[in-house]
Amino acid sequence: MLIDWHAHHTPPELGSAFERRGARPPRPDPFDSPDFSRRVAEMDAVGIDFQIVSQGAGVNADRLPPADAIAIVRQSNDLIAERTSSHRDRLAGSIAFTWVNPIESAAEIRRMAAAGFRAVMMYGRGDVMGDPAVEPVFRAISEVGLPVFLHGGAAAAAKDPTLERLEDAGQGVVVSASADAAVSDCVVRMIAAGLFDRYPHLQVVIRSSGGGIPLLLSKLWWKHKGPGGEERYADVLLRHFSVDCASAQPRTLRFLLDTLGADRVVFGSDYCGGLGPLAKALPVINEQPDPSQITRAMERNSRALLHL
Repeated sequence: MLIDWHAHHTPPELGSAFERRGARPPRPDPFDSPDFSRRVAEMDAVGIDFQIVSQGAGVNADRLPPADAIAIVRQSNDLIAERTSSHRDRLAGSIAFTWVNPIESAAEIRRMAAAGFRAVMMYGRGDVMGDPAVEPVFRAISEVGLPVFLHGGAAAAAKDPTLERLEDAGQGVVVSASADAAVSDCVVRMIAAGLFDRYPHLQVVIRSSGGGIPLLLSKLWWKHKGPGGEERYADVLLRHFSVDCASAQPRTLRFLLDTLGADRVVFGSDYCGGLGPLAKALPVINEQPDPSQITRAMERNSRALLHL
């Protein structure tokens, strides 16, 4: 069974919702469609059995005031719930929330977990880690017992005036270097904030092959001072974080398996996230010496994380 952790949907209805609030609307991927029967047919064509659907990175509502942000989040979750409802054996949603409204986001996490969503999508915001104001979000995630899917997108919501000096207002910097730096920073801050001392069962899947995190392991020698004593950041990471294989080349996947371990890698396509047709995500497995062995390991890891 091939379980896809990294897929998106940007509901077209949200464009007008952002515009009414004076914000730039998100741009749906050319392969995205509200017709999820088409999505399932594309999964069938390439041999993907189950897919976790997260909202698109451009739907991050943190740039809006708290009341507007949670309204966007609820609409996004409701639309994904509606579109996955006819394919519950093949599709499940990942719960969106907003950092700017943690109290109502916690309620939204509980609401959508009760509706059958299987994960929580978190935009990587290192600056909020350790802030007591966002603790309700993590308490809710812990209560519902769902894994976190850690994505980029927080950098796009930040307003950095220096980007205006660059071509395309710095968007090329934001979607590449800034996004990956934000995710890496968030991961290390989660450890430094003692998050896993308070929520020892919390598991996180980092998008897009972990970005720079697998390369940072040898640098994460600093020791966390937890209730059980001192432990290297790298060791905490290897206990609580996994990565999907989206954007990886076949040899990159072998590096991930060697570096993180076969029990810390799951499948991800980044479908409708700008990478093209779903079939482009399969060579990373199919071109391995033993694709079936890797598929079995990824299935085992995903079933454990998703409690399937």
